[in-house]
Amino acid sequence: MSGGQSQTAGTGAGSVGLFFTDRETFRTIDLLRLLYAVAAVVAFLLTEAGRSVYRPYVYGNGINDFGIADSMGNLGGIVVQIFFSLALLNSQKKKAFNVIGFLVAGYILYEIVQPYLPKGVFDWKDIYGTIIGGFVAVMLLLLLRLIVKNNKVFIKF
Repeated sequence: MSGGQSQTAGTGAGSVGLFFTDRETFRTIDLLRLLYAVAAVVAFLLTEAGRSVYRPYVYGNGINDFGIADSMGNLGGIVVQIFFSLALLNSQKKKAFNVIGFLVAGYILYEIVQPYLPKGVFDWKDIYGTIIGGFVAVMLLLLLRLIVKNNKVFIKF
């Protein structure tokens, strides 16, 4: 190479790697991306049903559900956040697990600093709910990938 130019493998415009996605998949609308969005919407609806129907029912009838009603927001909210983020970023392969790990760690860190925030209350059940919700999201992600063997691309921009 002349003129002081150097060539480094993997530094082309189309191969710039980011921690959560890459340019190519970020600019692609494919079947998995659409399924991630659907999963986010369904998880949101289930979470809100849990908060507005299940939680009052459990509290009103004095049912011991081992804290599920208490941590419903974290349990379902992390699934919503994960699949919403996956739909936005269109994270593929291992980068989807980076998204999941980052969000679960963020939720847990937020719960830990709650006592230092105005009106914040620390609750172990929320941490357990976050971990369980993260596990549910991983299982759902793996199931979607197992079902969608050929990820059909609809639009590249």
